Amino acid sequence: MKRILILMAALAALSCAEAFAQTYVPTPVTVSKEKVKLNGKVYLSHVVLERQTIYGITKAYGVTEEELYEANPTLRETGLQKNAILLVPYREQAPVTTVEPAPEADPAAKEVAPDVPVKPVKGYIEHTVRWYEDIDDIARRYEVSVKEIMDANGLSSRKLSTRQVLKIPVHAAEDEAAPETPQEPDPVVVETQPVPDEQPAPEEQQVAPIEPRSYANFSLVLPLKAGELNMDFYSGVLMALRDMEDEGLKAHVHVYDLSTGIPPIDELVKDDFVLGPVASRDLEAILQRVDGRVPVISPLDQKAGSLSTNYSNFIQAPSAVDYQYEDLAAWVKEDLQEGEKIVLITEKGATNINASVAIRSAMAGEELSYEILSYAIVEGRGISGTLNDMLSQKGHVTRVVVASESEAFVGDVVRNLTLALGKGNDIVMYAPAKVRTFDTIDGTSYHNASLHVSATYHIDYDSPAVSRFVKTYRALFRTEPTPFAFQGYDTARYFVSQVLRCGKAWTAWPAEERSSGLHTDFLLVKDENGNLHNEAVRRIVFEKDYTTSLQRQ
Repeated sequence: MKRILILMAALAALSCAEAFAQTYVPTPVTVSKEKVKLNGKVYLSHVVLERQTIYGITKAYGVTEEELYEANPTLRETGLQKNAILLVPYREQAPVTTVEPAPEADPAAKEVAPDVPVKPVKGYIEHTVRWYEDIDDIARRYEVSVKEIMDANGLSSRKLSTRQVLKIPVHAAEDEAAPETPQEPDPVVVETQPVPDEQPAPEEQQVAPIEPRSYANFSLVLPLKAGELNMDFYSGVLMALRDMEDEGLKAHVHVYDLSTGIPPIDELVKDDFVLGPVASRDLEAILQRVDGRVPVISPLDQKAGSLSTNYSNFIQAPSAVDYQYEDLAAWVKEDLQEGEKIVLITEKGATNINASVAIRSAMAGEELSYEILSYAIVEGRGISGTLNDMLSQKGHVTRVVVASESEAFVGDVVRNLTLALGKGNDIVMYAPAKVRTFDTIDGTSYHNASLHVSATYHIDYDSPAVSRFVKTYRALFRTEPTPFAFQGYDTARYFVSQVLRCGKAWTAWPAEERSSGLHTDFLLVKDENGNLHNEAVRRIVFEKDYTTSLQRQ
């Protein structure tokens, strides 16, 4: 009996030990596929799960701990927190393909007539069909025939369905198919033999000359339905064409309603540029089909700039948020005076840290020194004393940078800043442009804190040109112009002007000077892929007298 009791006790102890050990087993790390692009760098967005470790995360993603800390500056201070989002540097890898050996040929079918060319198949890659693709698009992309795709997938019809996975034949290169016979080339022949249609190396290519034009043709591609904001954009475009015609500038627009389907690509590529669509997925559908043969302009979506990575002849008209953050950091540096302090406020445990990471990166680029205050919104009621201890001495300004786009958190920060202002502190607040859209925050608080924002859009209603536009728009359309109408006007007028200035090769000669419109500014700069992005932003100040001023740069 005693032995049985001892054995049961041992089993119970072993069971407890196993349970105890299981409690501390780290949670496996699943590599995220969600990409985030900040300041030109690509990251994977990883959501931290309970009991995950920094060691496990770095091993799963193949990065070093130092790289992880560099991408997430607050990580050293806060450590891993459940549900926090980490940015993990993205390692560019070769695309994952499913390569299958070519099927064994029937011995009876091995003899092929000499006059029938056969391309040897090396294997297959997989392609997932997107909503806007047809089988001709896919065949053209991979340089195979429609019949080859149909044969490889046993298709009896050309019709495809969205998310259908196709096997695409990969042809062996001619030099791979032929027996290897290494042989030194004859240098004389190589040097003297002309090569038909040979293109010069990129660095040797001639840039087309500037040839001003008296007219411009472009396509406007939008889903046009009554009552939608796209109609306001369209109305703004018509206003721009009307004003330019009065000035003797000629432009013709071909309008396509995207809600009825993709417009004919053969028509689009004849124009000087395509303006629209608005949404990223619609832009991608057009970009893939025109295949770089005509410039495609993204008119409204600030996040569509990521398409530049995969497509050529793409132009991002609205400045991306990264440029806004970089300008905001530069503005802080320009304003900073001797004796003043910078306080950066971030949200602890935020589910979306893109703004925080980008703003801190921009401030590092300006080599700014600052104190950081990081707290969770539930701690906001007790943070007032800590904030007061961090402010500049009386008589000196504290420049407070709010690195968050969370309406609830920004509202709490504004409340704490208002309390500090009430104690006689001098504070200037800098924040992302998105805070202007927060309905739950009293605008008076922004004016009291002298809010500074760097934004893509701002309408200066004190401008005579804006006043004229508003009056004319009211008379023509019997309604008030929305920001979409202003953007349609500015975008159409600017890009038509560029075509008239330079001719067909206008994208090779982006204007070096900043151009100001009614609603937005333009300064196009080429990225590493040769595509154009607008880097111009507007600086807006919420003045103490409850007015809003546009700071000219």
